[in-house]
Amino acid sequence: MKTNKRQFLSRLRHMGVTVTLALLMLALSLAVLQWTVFARFKSSGEGGCGNFVDAVTAAENGDTIVQMVDPRNSDGATITKNLVIQGGWLPPGGGCTEANQTFTDTTDLLAAGFTFNAPLTRSGLFYGSGPVITIDPSVISLTVQHMVFEQQGFTTVQGGGISGVISNGAKIRLENIIINNSNSTDQGGGLYLEVRGGSQLVISDSLFALNNGGSSGGGFEIRVYDNSRVLIHNTRVTSNTAITGGGGRIMIDTGVVTVANSTFADNTAGTGSDLAIESTGSGPATVYLRNSTTGELYTSGDGLTVFNQQIFLPLVLKSSGLSAAISNISLSGSTYVVNFTTSGFTPQLPGQHVHFFFNTVPANEAGVSGSGPWKVYGSSSPFTGYTTADKPSAATQMCVLVANPNHSVQQGTGNCYPLP
Repeated sequence: MKTNKRQFLSRLRHMGVTVTLALLMLALSLAVLQWTVFARFKSSGEGGCGNFVDAVTAAENGDTIVQMVDPRNSDGATITKNLVIQGGWLPPGGGCTEANQTFTDTTDLLAAGFTFNAPLTRSGLFYGSGPVITIDPSVISLTVQHMVFEQQGFTTVQGGGISGVISNGAKIRLENIIINNSNSTDQGGGLYLEVRGGSQLVISDSLFALNNGGSSGGGFEIRVYDNSRVLIHNTRVTSNTAITGGGGRIMIDTGVVTVANSTFADNTAGTGSDLAIESTGSGPATVYLRNSTTGELYTSGDGLTVFNQQIFLPLVLKSSGLSAAISNISLSGSTYVVNFTTSGFTPQLPGQHVHFFFNTVPANEAGVSGSGPWKVYGSSSPFTGYTTADKPSAATQMCVLVANPNHSVQQGTGNCYPLP
C-alpha cells in the first residue's frame, strides 16, 4: 500500500515537472511569436520619423528600416544586423507620431498614412566624414532598395557611398540604388566592397554616376575572393573618374563575376576608362559579360577568363526576386556537368525548382503547359541530368528557368550557356 502511494506521489511530481516545462515552452513560443510579429518595420527620416543611425541601432535581425524620401544624414551608420533598408516612402501628412516608430507590416504603414512611391522615387542618405553606410563582416543578409547615397567630402579612403566587407557566405542585394557625387581618396569613389568566404553580391537596376576614386574604381571597386560570386545586372555606370577603372574596377582572386544587361560609358581613367577587370590570384577568375556595353575594357592577369556573350534569353531579375543562372558547363565523360546559381530561393521538390532545357526548345515551351522537353531539378549545383546523347543536333546552348511547384516556368528568370 505504501509502495503504491510512493509511486503515485512520484508520478504526480513528474507530471508537475512536465506541465511546468510545457508552460515554459508555451511562454517562450509566445515571446518569439510576439517578437516576430511586432519587431518588423521601423520608420526613419523626415516628418519626425527618426534618425537613420538610431533606427539601425534599435533594429533587430530581420527588421525592415523604412526610410522617408527627403535626404537625411546617415551619421556614417555601420550595418551590423541582417536587415532590409527600403526607401521610397513618404510620411503621413501630419508626420510620424514618434521617432523610429515600429509597425508590424506594410498594411499598418499604409493604414497610418504612409505612402510608398518606389521604384520611381528613392530616399536619400548623405554623409561628409566617411562612407555613407558601412557593411560589417558579421552581416549575413542585407537588402538595400530604392535609395540614393551621396558622400559629401574627400575624407573617405574607400567607398564614399557604400563600403564594407561581405563574408561567411553572406547574401547582399543592392536594388534600384543610385550612388552619385561621391568620392574616395583611394579606391571606390562610389562603392568599395570585398566579397569573401563564398558570399554573393547582387547589384541590380542601379546607377553609378559622377563619382571619383582617387586611385581606382571611380564608380565602384569590387574585390572577389574565395570563389565568391558577383552579379551586376541592368545597371548603368557613367561619368565617373579614376586613375584606373574610371567606371568600375573588379579584382578577382578566385570567383565568378557576371555583368548582364549593363552599360559602362563616358567614364574617364588613364587605364580602363570604363571598366577594368584584373586577376590577382593563381586560382580561376571568371567573368561573363552578357548583353552589356563596356566601352573601353581593360583586362589583366594570367588566371582571368572573360566570356563576352550575347544570349537569346538574357538573365533578368524579376520583381519576385527569383532567378537562376548557369555559370559553367563541362563534360565528364558523356555527362554534362552544369554549374549554376540561384537567387531568392533554394531548389527543392516539391516546391520552387528549376527546369533545364536545350536552346532548341523555346523558353515558353520549357514548362507546363509547353511541349518541351525539359528536365526537372530540385537540388543543388551541379546538374548532371543530360548526356551528349540527349543533345539535339541543332542545340548550341543549355538553358535554365525558375519553375513553380506546378512545373510552369517564370519567363525571364534564367539564362543560356554555350555547350562544350
